[in-house]
Amino acid sequence: MAAVILVLSGAYIFACHSSFFLVSEIKIRGNHRIPADEITEKLKACLDENIFRLDLDEVESKLKEDIMIRNLRVERRLPGCILVEVEEKAPLLWVNLPARGSHRKNLGFCGLSVDQEIIPLSRDDLAEDLPIVSGIEIKKRKSESDPIPEPYRIWPNPKAKRALEFYGCVTGIDPASSELVAEIHVDDELCVTLYLLPGIKVMMGHDDFEKKWRRVKTVLAGEEKIRELTCLDLRFDDQVVLARSTGGSDSGKQ
Repeated sequence: MAAVILVLSGAYIFACHSSFFLVSEIKIRGNHRIPADEITEKLKACLDENIFRLDLDEVESKLKEDIMIRNLRVERRLPGCILVEVEEKAPLLWVNLPARGSHRKNLGFCGLSVDQEIIPLSRDDLAEDLPIVSGIEIKKRKSESDPIPEPYRIWPNPKAKRALEFYGCVTGIDPASSELVAEIHVDDELCVTLYLLPGIKVMMGHDDFEKKWRRVKTVLAGEEKIRELTCLDLRFDDQVVLARSTGGSDSGKQ
């Protein structure tokens, strides 16, 4: 046992002092908005340091100071490489936030992250086909303590929160719903109205979203002339009211 301990101790001392294990390379993965050079610049002090003597928790904490980063992981890759896997803050939904009242900053069209943070639009985002949230206005501030939307910061807006709650609920049970929902409108009562890509308006109300979405999918799957369907109203208990472009309407339990 003593011999094993001596061997392991010797190997550890060798590894911690050998030039063979000096950091010579930094690899970045997962970054889209943040340039890789910007991340490596923050880690240049790690170069030529012994890879075993680096405090990876300290490295992670330093990189997490960037407000664009949601999460990350730093790993050692022997003999001399540090791998940084980045999870950037990214839009889950689109929202239009024009300036109102005393606001001078017009954020315009931007993203809303899963953590309810405002994500500025980038060129790569133009390829993202995400639902847009409507019904939100940035009203004139009543006091200096009233929150205003800031890039990469949580915006405690109740309508934004309701839209994210709804979208998270629906995509959680039906990931394909992200390809069907074009717009999520939230009114002043926090009721949700959807606009689906086939051109159908869906009035969801303000609760039981999981159950109601299953009803929506059931109705759509059973419609032979779906192009004639213009509106689904699910605000009433245990029934769906349908409206059609031909002027007809019907209702029933689903």
